[in-house]
Amino acid sequence: MHDAYSNPAVSPVRGGLSAYWRRNTSTVESVELANLLGALRKITGYLGDNIGTVAYIGLGGVKDSTIVIDPETVMGQYPVPAQKVDNVAGIVIHEALHQVAWTEHMWRCLKQDDLRQADLPRLHRLVETAEDIYIENTITGIWGLYLAAAREKSFAAPSTRSPSVDALMKLWWTVTWNKDSKIESDIYKKPLVLLKELTEHLKDIAGDGGGIIERCERRARLYRATWDRVAPLLEGLILINKRMTWFPTTETRLAVFGKTLSKAATPLEPELKRAIEIQLAASSTDITALIAEAAGTQEVVPTSRWDFHIPAHPVIDRGLVGRLKMLFLGYSEREKIISRGLTSGRVDTRRLHRAAITGRCFKATESRPAMDWNVTLLADASGSMTGIKWRMVENTVAAIHSSLVGYRNHFLAYGYFEMDGVLMVSNLIKGDKLLSLPPYGQTASGQAIIAAALSMPRDKRRKLLIHVTDGESNFGLPVQAGIDFCRRENITLITLGCGCKDKSVMRDQYGNTIQFIQSFHQLPYAVERLLRWSFMKAPGQIGNKRARGNFILKDESCDE
Repeated sequence: MHDAYSNPAVSPVRGGLSAYWRRNTSTVESVELANLLGALRKITGYLGDNIGTVAYIGLGGVKDSTIVIDPETVMGQYPVPAQKVDNVAGIVIHEALHQVAWTEHMWRCLKQDDLRQADLPRLHRLVETAEDIYIENTITGIWGLYLAAAREKSFAAPSTRSPSVDALMKLWWTVTWNKDSKIESDIYKKPLVLLKELTEHLKDIAGDGGGIIERCERRARLYRATWDRVAPLLEGLILINKRMTWFPTTETRLAVFGKTLSKAATPLEPELKRAIEIQLAASSTDITALIAEAAGTQEVVPTSRWDFHIPAHPVIDRGLVGRLKMLFLGYSEREKIISRGLTSGRVDTRRLHRAAITGRCFKATESRPAMDWNVTLLADASGSMTGIKWRMVENTVAAIHSSLVGYRNHFLAYGYFEMDGVLMVSNLIKGDKLLSLPPYGQTASGQAIIAAALSMPRDKRRKLLIHVTDGESNFGLPVQAGIDFCRRENITLITLGCGCKDKSVMRDQYGNTIQFIQSFHQLPYAVERLLRWSFMKAPGQIGNKRARGNFILKDESCDE
């Protein structure tokens, strides 16, 4: 074991272990609490793959494997002092190690059905403390220093006024990590001999190889054998904490060192909780909080970014790419480029002093396309889009991408689908590589439009969102929520309905922002004609950066 485990005095916790690496801090409460929670989640990610997430009490997304911490342990001063971070990090590491060691499976292996009901809480106090000692013997290095930091705050002299099983377990825990602890009561000396022997066996199991299930079974047998030996020595001791540590349940446990709470934990205030969730969503795959904030309602379905792609194999029409490029060039705003220090041209009054020296006192002014479009293509990737439909979407993405690349344009493409009640939004472009995904699930167009709009850069470039779908939205927020958000953000939203069976339902959902085409074979050319028609018919909206509101399309079909 590392020396810092057994002797907390040599641990550098007083200087703050977290002060070295924690640089993403803030004086704003919600930002600081979100940053700290993100750091704790990153720590547990290093410990193992089967560890659930970390969350404050009352925060969304809590599951049965979630490590829940009391926010009051870090609230009050911002940035949170390094000593507080060390303490809460040690607590989280301690709870995470229980999941790494499969403590719950060990409880299932522990034979206890033949014991009296009155003996079960006593057994649970012993096994609970033994498991804490075991899991902290399974890890070394910097993680051990954080565990030592949390233990320093938990060390307290056990009460000897009323001899109890609880005081004995606390004394065993203290003696294990603090070699200088003194045993003042003789009533604890005999059981402590057996408990110290158990500690040495646990160290051996922690250092041995073998499978995790085998180690769980070995610990369960060892605990039961120790209990049979130590139980007669506990007859004269009272039991204060009669809580049963383990029984089949899906409830989450609060992460507290020593498994006891000094007071009831208080959940976060609603406004603070909302601000933390938004801050966390900005840098995570779960963007549900961002969608809820943008839509102004909490009645949203879970929404997540999808990072698992498959290669795309589009067929690129070079003629179509050339026409699209000329289209964007022709309708781009013009910018003036002035070249100075020339030997001919118009006289540059700012360079007249060079006339007698080098003669380079002329300038030339030219106008060229700015090519600073902000275009996003959003494609419906629900189950009905399989086959030739999705192939045509891939071809359209490739054509628009090829026509805009190489300038100051910003082009994004997303596909969206539903899986197990979660809306997945997938990026179809990564650098210069085109990606794809397998269509699946229901259609959640309303929330997908908001997600795509949120991804667009917040600058003065003209924003155009082209949405391609083959049917009505039947999952998540209504389409009108996405249309309203685009209107507020001055994003031109255009929806192409391709091969829709019931156009009346689509008109009810999208109003005048939808245009229909008969076949997916027309899709690439329909996008070209749509852009050309838009630029020509609404120059005040598409061509003007100060334009406000949505561009309204007529309800008509594009034919080949």
